[in-house]
Amino acid sequence: MTSTRDLVADRRDQYAFHDDIVYLKETKRGLTRDTVEEISRFKNEPDWMLQSRLRAYEHFLKRPMPVWTDGLGRIDFDKIVYYRKPSEREEKSWDDVPEQIKATFEKLGIPEAERKFLAGVGAQYDSEVVYHSVKEELSKLGVVFMGTDQALIEYPEIFRKHYGTVVPHEDNKFSALNGAVWSGGSFVYVPKGVEVPLPLQAYFRINGENTGQFERTLIVVEEGAKVHYIEGCVYPQELISLGDSMIPIEEVTPGMNVMNSSGVEAPVSAVRRRTYSGDLLKIVPVSVGNAFEVTPEHPILALRRERAAVWTGSIWVMEEDALHTSEPDWIPAGELRERDLICFPVAAKQVDHPEISDDLLRFLGYYLAEGSAFENGVHGAPTVNLSFNTNERAIIDDARALMTSLAGKPAGLHELPKTHDARVYVYSRELMELCKKYCGTGSATKRLHADLMELPPARQRLLLETYIAGDGNRYKLPSGNTRTRTITTSQTLAFQVQEIVARLGTYAGINIRKAFSEVMPDGRRISHREAYVVHFADEQSNKYVWFDAGRNCFWVPIRKVEKRPYEGLVYNLEMASAPNAYLARGFAVHNCTAPIYATDSLHVAVVEVVALPGSKVRYTTIQNWSNDVYNLVTKRAHAHANSTVEWIDANTGSRKTVKFPSIYLRGENASADIISVAVAGRGQHQDTGAKAIHLAPNTTSRIVSKSVSKDGGRATYRGHLKVSPGATGVVASVRCDALMLDDESRSDTYPYIDIQEDDTTMTHEATVGKISADQIFYLMSRGLTENEAQNLVIQGFLEVFTKELPMEYAIEFNRLVKLEMEGSLG
Repeated sequence: MTSTRDLVADRRDQYAFHDDIVYLKETKRGLTRDTVEEISRFKNEPDWMLQSRLRAYEHFLKRPMPVWTDGLGRIDFDKIVYYRKPSEREEKSWDDVPEQIKATFEKLGIPEAERKFLAGVGAQYDSEVVYHSVKEELSKLGVVFMGTDQALIEYPEIFRKHYGTVVPHEDNKFSALNGAVWSGGSFVYVPKGVEVPLPLQAYFRINGENTGQFERTLIVVEEGAKVHYIEGCVYPQELISLGDSMIPIEEVTPGMNVMNSSGVEAPVSAVRRRTYSGDLLKIVPVSVGNAFEVTPEHPILALRRERAAVWTGSIWVMEEDALHTSEPDWIPAGELRERDLICFPVAAKQVDHPEISDDLLRFLGYYLAEGSAFENGVHGAPTVNLSFNTNERAIIDDARALMTSLAGKPAGLHELPKTHDARVYVYSRELMELCKKYCGTGSATKRLHADLMELPPARQRLLLETYIAGDGNRYKLPSGNTRTRTITTSQTLAFQVQEIVARLGTYAGINIRKAFSEVMPDGRRISHREAYVVHFADEQSNKYVWFDAGRNCFWVPIRKVEKRPYEGLVYNLEMASAPNAYLARGFAVHNCTAPIYATDSLHVAVVEVVALPGSKVRYTTIQNWSNDVYNLVTKRAHAHANSTVEWIDANTGSRKTVKFPSIYLRGENASADIISVAVAGRGQHQDTGAKAIHLAPNTTSRIVSKSVSKDGGRATYRGHLKVSPGATGVVASVRCDALMLDDESRSDTYPYIDIQEDDTTMTHEATVGKISADQIFYLMSRGLTENEAQNLVIQGFLEVFTKELPMEYAIEFNRLVKLEMEGSLG
């Protein structure tokens, strides 16, 4: 059975906006006996349910907080709102759902999903289910799919017979909390012999701040019946300026400093991601290499063209006075027009580094343009090499003199007149290490060290001039101005040169030369990488770009706005201090409004599955909560004779997840299959695993657990395999594999195996390791980048999970795992 609620929690992050809802009913913050009674009274429940809630509440108070896993002591139960009612009743027709709530779920694609391939769809908003629908042909067969509260009223006998029998309130502290304040969830009933051919899926959204979600799901599958239940919550790659370089937004982590819209480095407090379906807008400035993509609602710092320029009948002419007196606005990207002006802030930070001499700066400019630093493969000598054309005599002499001075030994010169090649070289480890430290190696990966990027502009000019001399050209424009042009295959270096030129008072454009190949006269085919052309006029022309000294930024016109359809993950950053804005490819964009709050959120759910004799149930969960969520879930199934229960469970996101899907094999020949996957990133602890409890003879179980931890994340496996007395002929296997991507991450394994019958056949395997450097090298030798190679290895590691998913979810999960490493701006 596939669990939709977890897919939904992840999709909830996809739509991380906040609706201004006036709730029909709402409890006060905190949990008291009055809170429990008020929830029951709001729902007009029968007395037996009220008494059940109060019993659970009393047990919650008595039960101590678990100490076998850490971090739960930070939860403040008094700050949580335990019930919010957004709608008067649960609707069966989509048209009857209140418009504001319907708009939210239409963004989630619920009616569309229902039309496409689902047998039924449910939607929960905060505490209440607002919509449930099941296809008519299944309804005629007696299949019931509705909100749990509605089932309590319409199917009281079935509900009371099974409620709390799989997960009693007294099971653990959090099942007791759920029992006291549960609201919403899904109820599924499949009559005897009925096979539901398509999945049932439920969607959940938390909208209100400090709202806990405590849904209760009950699934009853009668003899010989089959069902697949999907439960969901799911959250691609724009460059963000760090001041000294740019990185993809998905690589930004909380606490990292990025450039804000004032040109100042500031810390990121949170990284948000969400799934998005709709138009993606590409804002293309006059510097097309700085084009960036955002969702239509994303605010961009801009000046309307008519507020700072006048139309002459053929062109827009800038009014300098208007430019400096007009106040810019944060304008949604979808409202921007051609020739509106967007803000390119100039980095304000300046720190001199006296250890970096002027001679070294001038030499590094030549190295960036024409150099390589390596250990000679023949005899291992540390080598620095510069390549020039023999006609560049003055440059050769200058570079050779600098190399000699810095290395403390004469630099060699090797010339090939026939090919006009000249090579200036020296064998020096110290100079080789300086080149690598400050500029890196490889034409496509060279970049300037952070220390170089924060030098005073006058010193940066020394490096820029020799870089242009070595790898650029200057030419006169018809206007008499001089234009400078450089070309590099390093995208990072292109943006860094643009930033340095901006600090020197000129806006540089970036054009992109697409990769291509050509056939040479001798028949050889030469392939050229994508390259970035940085160009600027020595005297800035007011025809295109304007400098605003008061705001220390350039106002750059929009050349065009393009749009394309897109479905996938998008990202957003929340800054720790004002302004809550950052730079996308150099341009100022604001944080989008999101219903993910600085305070921690609590998700405590209970899922009960009853698989009666001969039935088959599959429950699939792909869960990706935001990092402020404590996700504490109890999920359990009872498998009766000849039944099969499959639990396919994946967890990413959340601050802390505690979840161990369990199957109790209560009847002979029952079968359990649990596949559990966890991906733990920075600030996350995935405390997950599985339990298989054999209570009857000739039962079988398989537990497969896979975990990936990165950036200091922690993944814990807790497993429990028990063979009780009388459960003869059991066949069971447990495999837990952990993959750690760095030295800071952690993986723990706590398997508990209790076998009380001698004829049990049981296997247990466990591995912990890192990605092999040989694997990465092999894949990179086949043309993959290092990130692509790593992602491929990880996806192979997790294939045991993804191959069990429907195609749509396998694609979504693979994208989700990949985008734990990389992403896009939203």
